[in-house]
Amino acid sequence: MGKKFSFKATVRDKQTGETGTAQGTAEGDETYTPERARTDIEGWASAAPGRNLTATDIQLS
Repeated sequence: MGKKFSFKATVRDKQTGETGTAQGTAEGDETYTPERARTDIEGWASAAPGRNLTATDIQLS
């Protein structure tokens, strides 16, 4: 079973420039890095129709 991480990140819509905050939890191991979190966050956030989001300022705890 993996370790639970809390994350907080700034997300920006690449098309409109609109920004917001994403926060939640993820499960991983000692290899779970902010770069890996970025991939997860962008995947989850971009699942919304018509959105093309990028994540920055990722904080894991």
